[in-house]
Amino acid sequence: MNQIFFKSGLIVVLIFFVFFAMNVSAYEMENNLCKCTHCEDCTKALDDGACSVVQLTRDLDESVMGKSGASCIINPAFGSGKIFDCNNHKIERCSSCGQDENTYGVYLRDKKDMTIKNCNFINFRNGVNIYSSSNIKITNNKFSSGYEGIYIKEGTKCALENNVLKNMELTGIHLLNSNGNSIRNNDLTGITGNSVTAIFLEKSAQNLIKNNNANDRKERGIFLKESNNNTLNKNFVNGCNVGIQIEYSSGNDISENKASKCMDSSIFLLHSSKNTISKNEANSNQKYGMQISQSNENLISNNEIKNNVFSYGLYIDYSSDNNISENLITSNRKGIYSIGSKNFIYKNKVCWNKDYDFDSSKWMGSSGNDNCCDIPGGWNDLNANGCSKKCKCESNDECNDDESCKNAGCEKLKCGKIYEHKCVECLNDSDCPKSEKCANNKCKLKDGFCNSNKDCKSDEKCENNKCMQLECPSNEKPEEHKCVPKETKEEKTTNETNIINNVSDGKEKPKEEPQNLLPLILLVIVVIIVLYFLFGRKKNTKGTNVKEKPKEVKGEKI
Repeated sequence: MNQIFFKSGLIVVLIFFVFFAMNVSAYEMENNLCKCTHCEDCTKALDDGACSVVQLTRDLDESVMGKSGASCIINPAFGSGKIFDCNNHKIERCSSCGQDENTYGVYLRDKKDMTIKNCNFINFRNGVNIYSSSNIKITNNKFSSGYEGIYIKEGTKCALENNVLKNMELTGIHLLNSNGNSIRNNDLTGITGNSVTAIFLEKSAQNLIKNNNANDRKERGIFLKESNNNTLNKNFVNGCNVGIQIEYSSGNDISENKASKCMDSSIFLLHSSKNTISKNEANSNQKYGMQISQSNENLISNNEIKNNVFSYGLYIDYSSDNNISENLITSNRKGIYSIGSKNFIYKNKVCWNKDYDFDSSKWMGSSGNDNCCDIPGGWNDLNANGCSKKCKCESNDECNDDESCKNAGCEKLKCGKIYEHKCVECLNDSDCPKSEKCANNKCKLKDGFCNSNKDCKSDEKCENNKCMQLECPSNEKPEEHKCVPKETKEEKTTNETNIINNVSDGKEKPKEEPQNLLPLILLVIVVIIVLYFLFGRKKNTKGTNVKEKPKEVKGEKI
């Protein structure tokens, strides 16, 4: 009987230890901060209601995750309201494992109010995958060597900020059926390739895309497809095949973007209407500055479209009822080209284009006035033969980069180095001698370099364009870039004697500072008082306590 009880008790103890082992946290906890070292531990910490912030404390690479690990953080049940902070550590899936369809650095579904920050995701199909979630903040992360960096489906009010993305096979940031999100200050220059897009919005509305850097070679910098009422502002999409492409989308505000030096065009509208395209730079492209194709009722205003020397500034085909106004379209092969289109063209400066300023086989009732041009190509402003005004420049900005505005005309600058329409000494350090650097387009000495002694300290001299410390013998000292003898004791004594003689010869002696006698006077007063009390009081006391004897008178007997 005792043996049965012993065995039963042993089983209970074993069950307790097994249960305890299964539920012991493998992460450290300090108040609301939980620290983890593995994907599983981090997921459990995010699932723990006591952990407000979960922090990764080490790099997770193939040696930790293994070759079979597909994902890291997979939808912790109680993750809402949490912060996952990688503390700049990497989460790296093995490079030889391939891009499986479902491999995620972080996957969240039906979550809200979460933050993912300071992570370095490598070799995942999606670095971060967000589905049906809101108020997710993805900030200060790095994404590389994946299929898509950040993918959000049916996400709302998410913030994607200050992330760096590179080496993606398809897309840097992809939003699908996602509304009201913010994409700001992300660096996507490292996403290159003829089939990749830096930022892709698909069936998504009311999103803000601002201050992102999507320069360098890629199929598209920013691509909107079936996406309405979005704002694209102050993005950099230079050097792409197409800078900004808008397809089947309306009501978008595309303003103040820099989209130049593209292989095809800076901005391309296709089957898109009622968009605002304003204050953008569309310069130095191989084919088109801007291309408007089968797109109606768009406002195209105050854009700079210059130096598309091999083709068209503004190319319009089968697009009508667009308002094309106050654009600067200069130094292209053809300024405005129109085919099968009827538009309102007003107050544009279309000047100094190589073949034609305006060009169309049939303007189809297009109208406008107050335009500037010299080669109208069949275009006539209202009540005018050709344009209302001839081409005259008012500022350098209206001229080519290698021209300046003089006497209302653009004149070619005749110098080797040009910056902002001016001849300059240098554009970068390589234009200067080795001892100098280029600062504000002028060559200036680098720190520690010199052309002569005057560029050095007084105890240095210039040798081989470098300031070298003078090494003087013990009886000499550095002075004015050379060694000079030190003064001997006899010379010093002689100099001092000369100074005294000069004073006695009638030269004005230095004024002596008046001495302050108050402390001495006070000291004397204090001493007198002390002496009085010591001797005067003692004498008085003696006379009071001792009776004087009567003086004896000679001859009297008392």
